[in-house]
Parts: sequence; structure tokens; C-alpha cells
Amino acid sequence: MKTIRTILLMMPVLMITGVASAQEYKLAVQNPKDTRLVLKDFSGQLPVEGYNGTEIVITSNSGRFEPPEKAKGLKPIFPGGTDNTGIGLEVLKSDNLVKITCLVPFTQDAEYKIKVPENLSLEMSSGCERSNDITITGMKNEIDINSCHDINLKNISGPVVLSTISGDINITYSSVSAAKATSVNSVSGDIDITLPVKTAVDLELRTVTGAFYSDFDFSQTQKDLKRIGGNEMNYSLNGGGFKFTVGTVSGNIYLRKGI
Repeated sequence: MKTIRTILLMMPVLMITGVASAQEYKLAVQNPKDTRLVLKDFSGQLPVEGYNGTEIVITSNSGRFEPPEKAKGLKPIFPGGTDNTGIGLEVLKSDNLVKITCLVPFTQDAEYKIKVPENLSLEMSSGCERSNDITITGMKNEIDINSCHDINLKNISGPVVLSTISGDINITYSSVSAAKATSVNSVSGDIDITLPVKTAVDLELRTVTGAFYSDFDFSQTQKDLKRIGGNEMNYSLNGGGFKFTVGTVSGNIYLRKGI
């Protein structure tokens, strides 16, 4: 009983300590719709959330950025740049371009959460040595990702250019306002896409060793589908529209009806 009472008494202290260890960095964005944000060399789980605001807000729960006591009077030196945020990141801003580079070595844990204005365009890249699984929600503009691991996009509406080597790609569109061509590619992984049911699009689907699955009705014009080489087909959905290319080498392609 005494042990339980001690644990209960310690819980608020632990909660306060956890909150205190979280660090935050904010950057104002004057014209989000004309701004391109580049995120580079992040590791681990990286959730990015679009919201109706004008600031880039980065939160870190790692709490490992304070130099040791022995380094008092010295500045940390990173091979990738200079930490000007206090949380292991270098932020460079020039006109409508914001570039944020993670300086923490991939051998160390660094957990970040990022909130960005929903109307800016987003570009992300990370090397294969970094276990970087990306989740993006609520974005309305262009998304360009070059990764080696899983990519998950939820509640998006803009055009995308996605590429991963060893990961699955999952995309759920809330609406489609694509004025540009879209491309989604994985070398080793499934691709699962949910499109609004009335989306007008020219589909190009290809997989080397996998198969296609869909609840869209292809039966009416299935005889007109073009089969090229192995498992590849072209199809104009709802009369056709922007070009949507989807390809994987060793994985299946799932095309689902949304709302």
C-alpha cells in the first residue's frame, strides 16, 4: 500500500518533468501559399501536421541538446551546419524558401513533431542510414518526398511526388486539387491510395511482381485497358484529368474509393 501511495505521489512530478523536457522552436511565415519548406536528414518517426496558421512550430521531446558541463564555454560543432534553434536543427530562410536540417547524428535519438501552415509546399529527404518513417496530415499544397522507409499521407489534397526504396506508401485524399502531375513510386513495398470517388484522373499503374486491387468499377471499359509488358495498365477514371503515375517493383497497388 505504501509503495502504491509513493508511486501516486511521484506521478505529478514525473509529468511535470516530462513537460519541462519538451523544447519548442517557432518560425513565422509571411506568405505560406508561396513558401516552400525543405526538411532534411531527420531520423525516427516524423509526424508533420498542417494547420490553419502562419508559423512553423517544431517540438522536441528528446531533451538531449544541452552541452555537458565539461563543454562550458565551448560551442557544439556539427558537420552538417550550425544549430541556431537550440534543439539540434539548422534553420535557413531566404525569401520564400525555408530549409531545416537535422544535425543530430542518426545514431542518436531525436524525436520531433512539426506543425506547418497547411498551404505551404513541402519537400522532405533523408538518407537510407536514417530510419525515417514519415506521417503527414492536413496538407493542401505540393508534397515532394525522397525516402527509404514508410510514407503515410492523410487528409491531403495537393499534388505529390513520392519515392521510397524499402517502405510502404499510404495516401488518403480528402479532396483533389491537383493542377500538376502526380507520381508515387516504391521499389520494395505496397502502395495504397484512397481517392475521392469522382476524381477525374489519367491513371498509369505498374508493378513487376505484384497485382492491382480496386473497388472502382473498371468492368465497363476493361476491354479498352492497355496492358504493357508485365503488370502495367493505363486508364482514364471519370473521363480523365491530371496524370497520376503509380509504380512499385515488388509490391501490390491498392486503389480505393473515398468520399
